[in-house]
Order: sequence, then structure tokens, then C-alpha cells
Amino acid sequence: DVWAVGYQGYQGIDWSVPGWGAGTIHVLPPKPVVVRWNGWSWKTYDPPGGGGDAVVLEVDAESPSNVWITGTLRPHGREPAPYVARWDGTRWQQVPHPPGCAPRAPAADSSGAWFACGNDLFRWQDGQWTKQETGRPDLCCVAVNEISVLSDDSAYAASTWGLLKWDGQTWSKVPGLGDAQWTGVLAVSDDEVWATGLRDTGGTSLERFMVRWDGQAWQEAPRTPSNETLVKTGDGTLWAVQPFWGELYRLDGSSWTKVTLPTPSDGQITGATAVPGSPTLWLVGKTPNVPVVINNR
Repeated sequence: DVWAVGYQGYQGIDWSVPGWGAGTIHVLPPKPVVVRWNGWSWKTYDPPGGGGDAVVLEVDAESPSNVWITGTLRPHGREPAPYVARWDGTRWQQVPHPPGCAPRAPAADSSGAWFACGNDLFRWQDGQWTKQETGRPDLCCVAVNEISVLSDDSAYAASTWGLLKWDGQTWSKVPGLGDAQWTGVLAVSDDEVWATGLRDTGGTSLERFMVRWDGQAWQEAPRTPSNETLVKTGDGTLWAVQPFWGELYRLDGSSWTKVTLPTPSDGQITGATAVPGSPTLWLVGKTPNVPVVINNR
């Protein structure tokens, strides 16, 4: 039971004229794609309201009957709009987006779902959106970058003003971590949380770093090679996926090892997920013409 999302069919012509500028002529719009692997084959779903001009960018599955997707309608048109939909185990239903922001980074629990939205953190529950109080400073250009859910009463969010924790009632900044811009978080259990970020060490640039919660304290951990997304499989392996460069790394003790992947010469991976309780890692990616799916089974 594995989901993958994206788009297909888009055609554009890039142009560049010295002294005039450059741009893209959009010939054919993208068609949204949502597919599901049932163990033997892929089934394709048409997300409601997507029509023939949309992209699906993210997917999060809390259970086989609670799956969320986000994307953009008319991404190259004059009036692009956010897109959100939910799978209830039987069908997809489009969800209206909150006014003024585009939901992203979906993270579902059994009673709803969390989303980064503009500079804030929003929740969808009981058919409505609520903006969360997170202690966000009234500054320009802050953001919630990633959300990781353990249960209805425990979740983490990586934000540019702090690592945040949900206790079932409120969001609060995790103490004792100093000032940093948090880029990612992966909550595995109450005794295992990984978080990545950038911190000021007094130099000319910010330093990447990673920490791990062991149930008692936060400890420094080997930092990822670049700004990767963390995934942990059921055999205890921690992976780091770099979608921009299409690279995969594995944490071996105190260092990260780059993993060679059987991707086509014109392709790259763009995302990854783990099946709970399984050692299997699923990777998705792209080529100019066809999608790429890889796993380590």
C-alpha cells in the first residue's frame, strides 16, 4: 500500500534571446497524477477538481484510509491556486484551502492533518481550518519547513524560529537547543527524534548541523551532506534523500555513505518513503519522459 504523486504530459519550450531576455512558452499543461501500489500493480486515480491543468507535489499517508495530497491548480496560468485533497479509503475528496496561503508539508494523524501554510502552521479537523498559535515572531520571511507526527498528542515542526513540539493542546518551542533555523525533523518515537538545521557560528555563513533526542536529552549527531530529507526504515536504518541532486545517503555509525542507485542516465530520484515496520525503502524520481520507481526489496 504505497502512494506516489506528480504530474505528466507537460510540454514547454524554453527560449532565450540576447538583449531581450528568456522565458518559457507553455505548450501543454501538466496533468495531475496520483497512483497507488497494491503489491502487484499500480492503480491511477484522477484527483477531483484537478482537471487537466494541475500538479500534485506532496503526499502523506497516516493509514490506508487517511491520505492527503497538496499541489497547485493551473501552475502556469494567470490564476494559479492551491490544491488539497484527502483519500478516505474509498474515494478522493477535494478540500478547500484556507484563505491567503497555500497548504504544504502535509502531516496527518487520526483526527486531522497539519500543514505549513505561508508563515504559519494550520490544522484541518472536523471540516474546518484553524490557524495555530506557535509563538512565531512578527518578522519577514519566516516559515514552517517540515512537520512530523507521532500521534494525535505528539508532533514536531521544524521552523525558522525554533523546533516546535505539539503536546496535544499547544505548540511550544523545544527548550535548550539555542538559536537556529530548523530545516527538517523526523519523529520516530517518543525516544527518538532527529532534527536538522542551520546555526550561526560567527563565520561568514551558517553551519549545517543535526541533533537527536534519545528520550533524555538532545545530542549532536553526524550532519547530513547537504539539505536532505530524513527517512527511517523498519530495520533501523536512517536515510537522507537529496531531491535536488537526486542523491541518497545512509547513516553508517558516525558518517554518511552515498548509495549508488540504478537510476537511468537521464533520471534522478526526487523523494522517498518507508513502509512502517518494514525494511523497505521506496524511491520515486523522474526522467524527461517517464517516472522512476526504485526500492530495496
